[in-house]
Amino acid sequence: MTNAHTTAPSENNEDSFLRKQAWDYFSMHASQRLTIFNFYIGLSSFTATGYVASFNRDSNLGSVRALLAFLLCFFAFVFWKLDQRTNVLIKNAENTLKHFEESQAHHLHAKVFLHEEIETETHRKSIKGWGKVMFWRLPLSYSQCFNTVYLTFFSIGIGALAWNHLGWMYWCWRAIRGLVIS
Repeated sequence: MTNAHTTAPSENNEDSFLRKQAWDYFSMHASQRLTIFNFYIGLSSFTATGYVASFNRDSNLGSVRALLAFLLCFFAFVFWKLDQRTNVLIKNAENTLKHFEESQAHHLHAKVFLHEEIETETHRKSIKGWGKVMFWRLPLSYSQCFNTVYLTFFSIGIGALAWNHLGWMYWCWRAIRGLVIS
């Protein structure tokens, strides 16, 4: 009879191979997710900076202002979809690793994936009422944080497109008004 603090019998070679494969899969995709996100932040920041710089009097970017605003929206969408796909791949590996953890007789604290899931859920359930309004206290997932960034840049892009459209409409109105008055 084993208790929670004893080790389980040694894994067979197949289980050991599958566990290592799941860990390598998890590790690769988790690293890939952060690399993709960092690239997105750099690319979108560069694009947003170009958009803002296009308002400078001596800038020659005024003609591509709408394109830069569109690119902010486009990049947010594409990288959001990439992040969703990578998240699915990571969840698959996490589920496999949880399966291996469940088969072990070790104490729950030694089971990193299962323990984290229980701790996070307990923390989420402990926040009630006005505590939910204080979002900085909520245990947010990577997806929730990344989605907030994607949505922010997408919203900036939409706002910039609307600003350009309104500016274009104002310019047309002034041109038409000038033709009518003269």
